[in-house]
Amino acid sequence: MTSTRKTPPRDRLAFDRADRVGLIATMWVIGLAGVAANIAGPLWAWARGAALHVPFFSPVTVPELDRVGLTHGPAAYDLSLAHPSAGQRLLDLAPGVLIAAVSVAACVLVLRVMRPIGAGDPFAPGQVRRLRTLAFVLMIGPVVAMFARLSCQGAIVGGLDLGGLDPGVSLDIPWFPLIVGLFLGLVAEGFKVGAQLRDDVEGLV
Repeated sequence: MTSTRKTPPRDRLAFDRADRVGLIATMWVIGLAGVAANIAGPLWAWARGAALHVPFFSPVTVPELDRVGLTHGPAAYDLSLAHPSAGQRLLDLAPGVLIAAVSVAACVLVLRVMRPIGAGDPFAPGQVRRLRTLAFVLMIGPVVAMFARLSCQGAIVGGLDLGGLDPGVSLDIPWFPLIVGLFLGLVAEGFKVGAQLRDDVEGLV
């Protein structure tokens, strides 16, 4: 009587070679899209002599709403500069360069974290540092880019004749990257514990 060993069922959710190839392709697409949208696009518009569009927010008075006691927010405008100067073009381009750099850095870090995982060594040396760096980039980069864009747009608008309108500020905090960065920070701590356990096991062998 012969006994047959049952083969374990295939884990359909396992991170296999096809998933790694798909992730690499996705990171390349995200990185190139970030560069194209934030650097190549504005440079192409500059080369074509296209108008420069700058968002502008200003408090407004609506007597009809004020009379009935209804509050209202500032008005949003899309200022179109038909003949912007080189300085205005560079101010508009600077935040995009920072955003593109953050996107590329995040993609590179994701690929570097994936490499040891794909090789079957998720707790390889340096993984905790890579995860912490990725968390820092996602948490700080978009916020810095947001304030850089507000500052550059304020510098552009500050040099224009606004007809007596007072410029306002509209803050749009990038909450999603912040949450993802916090989560990756927690994952990094988990990887730190896993690396310590691996080192302890290897020391007993």
